[in-house]
Amino acid sequence: MAALALMVGVDWGGRLGTYLPCRRNWGWLPSYTPRQSPTEALVFQLGKTRIKVCYGAPRAKGRKMLGGGAVPYGRLWRTGANEPTTIRSSGPIRVAGLMVADGKASLYTVPGPETWEVVLNRATSQWGIESEYTDSIAGQEIGRMILLAERSATFSEALSISAEVTSDTGPARLVLRWETTALRIPIEVGAK
Repeated sequence: MAALALMVGVDWGGRLGTYLPCRRNWGWLPSYTPRQSPTEALVFQLGKTRIKVCYGAPRAKGRKMLGGGAVPYGRLWRTGANEPTTIRSSGPIRVAGLMVADGKASLYTVPGPETWEVVLNRATSQWGIESEYTDSIAGQEIGRMILLAERSATFSEALSISAEVTSDTGPARLVLRWETTALRIPIEVGAK
């Protein structure tokens, strides 16, 4: 069990990082407590590139989350719960047009009623609380991109991330759904 905890706590990249369990940041006390928001993982393939997305999936539980007190509009959000959402790939990818050459990044967002700002960062080992997005972590940003949000008639109780893959080699879109909002983030392989 201790060996697994050490493996999960290591910040693995590359193909190995897409097969290992989603990592926990064992350097933070909250990692040792039971989690109200379960850790979810999405794994999919684009050509020969394997991609894994790990995120904490909070529930609305009768509360207004997006644009409410928990996830206010216009403020940086870890895009889930617990550690920030991370994307790992077995090769270089582009997420929202931003190059992730080494195959790992954390995904933050700045939600808004009509547009969301997608923030990719090289730092993947931090705890996700937005107040912990220090100058040191901000200095590792890969970039930011603005995307349009969509409204849905269907209510999603839990945050979910899925993949819309148009062909075996892509491109694809990561689809974030929560409450009545959907955000489609383009993702493709290669270093174009």
